Amino acid sequence: MKKKSFKILSDNRTVLMGIAMLSIIVFHFTQDQFRHGGITSGFFSIYKNYIGSVGVDIFLMLSAFGLYYSMKKNNNKLLFYYKRYTKTIIPYLLVAIPFFTWLCIFKKLPLIMFFKEISFFELMRHNHVWYWFIFFICLCYLIFPFLFKFIDSSKSNKEVIWKIILLSFAVTVFSILLFNTKVFAAYNIMLLRFFPFFIGLLLGYLSYHKREFKIFDYSIILLGLVFLVFTSSKNLIIQRYSLFIFNTSLYFLIVFLIDFLNRKKTLYIKIIIEWFGKYSLEIYLLHVTFRSIFREYGLRTCEFKWFIVYISISLTMVPLLSYISKKMKSMLDSKYKII
Repeated sequence: MKKKSFKILSDNRTVLMGIAMLSIIVFHFTQDQFRHGGITSGFFSIYKNYIGSVGVDIFLMLSAFGLYYSMKKNNNKLLFYYKRYTKTIIPYLLVAIPFFTWLCIFKKLPLIMFFKEISFFELMRHNHVWYWFIFFICLCYLIFPFLFKFIDSSKSNKEVIWKIILLSFAVTVFSILLFNTKVFAAYNIMLLRFFPFFIGLLLGYLSYHKREFKIFDYSIILLGLVFLVFTSSKNLIIQRYSLFIFNTSLYFLIVFLIDFLNRKKTLYIKIIIEWFGKYSLEIYLLHVTFRSIFREYGLRTCEFKWFIVYISISLTMVPLLSYISKKMKSMLDSKYKII
């Protein structure tokens, strides 16, 4: 029997990103239930307690995973920055410009607010989280080449693991020092997401070098399930880390199941899930935008009918946003002779 390697993650990365994206959509629906007096028991209670917003963490982990492959293919920093930022900023602006224009008109805000919102100034100053993920992933892009060099200079798998532990320890200690401050309250949504990003970097390294799964690796995956007992902790750091570790173990089990079903050629739903993974950025942007618009108009997004309506509008517009984004990126590539 052929041994499994961490490359199984690379082979199934798109479908895993699709699952993460679907998880984010369900989380927002669950969040609306709790915020607006909807259903707060049964499935929604279980989802809130044991899944929550961890889809974002998994998405960041898989992003770092993919970035490692990208840098191994071509470690030119300028080219890396160009490709990452154009791929992210172009669709962001295509969605954010009309959204913030509408918001300023709808709320009768001064023109300066448009520029403050779209440039993330209000995110940094007043914690406006319309598109916090775009800001954070751009920050991750900025530091990634340096993280890559730090990790890829390692002489062994063990050294890589210790470096990831060091990075995770550093950001955790920093979070603890800020724990009872307004800064932590405002920015923990980003600060605590560096840990998943670092883990993604580790998995990217192991996958690229086709590290075979060993008994120790399977043991770690199973041990991760134990963190379920810590997900209800009142300490936000412990809670977030536990949710991520527990759900990462679940995603590994999902990968093993997908691999098994692929070999049996019975996983037809994979095509649909991969679509969500392929267009995850566009889906995220349109999803959070129309959710916000509906809420501003007083349409209760915790109600299933309005949830279906705004999700349907969002998904319908995905191909158009993707097409225009690719056209604009292609024009820039031609202008700057990027291959």
